[in-house]
Amino acid sequence: MFRFTLTVVSILLLLGCSSSPSANAKYQQSFNFTQLQTYSFFARNSQFSDFQNINDVQRNSIELAIEQVLDRNGFTYQTIDIADVVIGYYLVNHDSNELTRYNKGVKYCSFCLNTYTSDTGKKSLSAKPGSLIVDLVDPISKRSVWRSVYQLNIKQKDNSKDIQDKIFNAISLMIRQLPSNNISSVSLDNNIS
Repeated sequence: MFRFTLTVVSILLLLGCSSSPSANAKYQQSFNFTQLQTYSFFARNSQFSDFQNINDVQRNSIELAIEQVLDRNGFTYQTIDIADVVIGYYLVNHDSNELTRYNKGVKYCSFCLNTYTSDTGKKSLSAKPGSLIVDLVDPISKRSVWRSVYQLNIKQKDNSKDIQDKIFNAISLMIRQLPSNNISSVSLDNNIS
């Protein structure tokens, strides 16, 4: 009996350690997500770059993960003037003024994004330091129509591959929250190194 109990407890502990935090999202229900086929990023020399002071390595890691996940789900990169959505992203730090500037830059409106694909019963997106925010911005209204937040849990001991893997997994989980039926599960095993 003791061995059985020990085995069950061990399995539960392993399952608890291996489960990933969920990616939460909010979106504007009136936006037609089923028509999305193309995406773009804000240009590096645009005002978007002023919203957050992160280095080029971090920007490259985030954009590469977004490109890999979206490309594997059938989306195509286009220039910003013809893309269906523009991708904004923000790595949350301890500067609330910086987050406020970013939110204004993507015209984030929590009330406007009133449909949830979050944890059951959760109606808000918690953006703690260390979280990654990804927004899909409608190029016509220049307003965020979808936002997802995920806690990256990057540790100081993580090397660049560990960090890239965490970002890729986060983006994969976040993009699965898009309200369309053409999003597949992309695992890290499919990640291009």
